[in-house]
Amino acid sequence: MTVKTLKNSLDILECFATTENALGVREISRMMKMPTSVVQRAIHTFTETGYLIQDEGTKKYKLGYKMFLFYDVLSHTMDPHSTIYELMQNLASEINESVFLTYMDNEYGVTTKIAESNKNVKYAVSLGTKTPLYIGASCKVMFAFLEEDRQLELIAFFQSKQSKEEHNEFLETLREELQSIRQNKWCVTVGEYNEHAFGISVPLFNYKKEIIASLTISGLVYDIDDQREKYMLDQLVKVVHQIQSHISKL
Repeated sequence: MTVKTLKNSLDILECFATTENALGVREISRMMKMPTSVVQRAIHTFTETGYLIQDEGTKKYKLGYKMFLFYDVLSHTMDPHSTIYELMQNLASEINESVFLTYMDNEYGVTTKIAESNKNVKYAVSLGTKTPLYIGASCKVMFAFLEEDRQLELIAFFQSKQSKEEHNEFLETLREELQSIRQNKWCVTVGEYNEHAFGISVPLFNYKKEIIASLTISGLVYDIDDQREKYMLDQLVKVVHQIQSHISKL
């Protein structure tokens, strides 16, 4: 088995972490933009080994008993993530807005933990959501701390259809914003990733001082003004100082 084949298989398995619904082969194929034959082979292997099970009625698949073995081990381990999540929940309760943790995954930021607000109407963030690294507060605050060569690679990857003039203009504007983010060590966006939402984000680093994640407060745009933005940013920075020591252990 090649590394690429293994990665494809793991990517397929991750589809089941983003939804509680059972998934069919064609559905996964569309989600992953992979041939159905590739998906079918991976699904067959995971089903045969107990990581997935098939519903006899719908013929769709869901997580199998083997996944609970991992959960059992993790739930009895002193996992830094459990402390991080508790801190996130406390912050969400304090400010009554949703708080989410985002990790870098190649060209994207991936939402891995969410502590939701108690509001009836709120901006919903889904676990497993993938966002290009240069869009939105949660990703842009990580993007700003990458090496410039890597930034240019990612921009070229996502902006391949831009004209040269559009590309240069985009780069100039983005460079100024990224410089500001690096200086401040926080990022605020309003209506950028979603026209109805704001994001306030602070970076998180590993023990090598490399950017790996971000913590973000997000809500609806009509719930933010300058005073509330400053209050939420102050609260976020306090929590990030606590979380940073736990992130460094990962």
